[in-house]
Amino acid sequence: MFDKTKSYARKEIQELVGGEIQTYLPQKNKRILAGCFNRELNPDCPSQVQAGNAGKVTTKAELLISQPDNVFPVFIKPNESSRLYKYIGQYSCLGGTNEQSVLDQAESKSGRYGELSYVFDLQEVE
Repeated sequence: MFDKTKSYARKEIQELVGGEIQTYLPQKNKRILAGCFNRELNPDCPSQVQAGNAGKVTTKAELLISQPDNVFPVFIKPNESSRLYKYIGQYSCLGGTNEQSVLDQAESKSGRYGELSYVFDLQEVE
């Protein structure tokens, strides 16, 4: 469905997978449909993703963590100003935590001190 040699605008991703357009984890009927991550905010992505502490961001992280059997496409853009994402493969969520020591370690990598709610781990399934 997706090509690893091609770049995708967020609107293209939404048209192909569905769900909301302005979220890092688009969903429909409480099922995460894709992951759209910014490497600047997630330096260890795709293996580890840092979820911010805004209400909807936290809720999406909790939903994904509760779906270990869900396989979804993952896209990464290099920084906030980039409009294009690269497809990197099909992933599932291995789990996540909001344990403070893990959040502290993640914050030191991204510089988002006091701004994280969860850290979750992804694994490629393809």
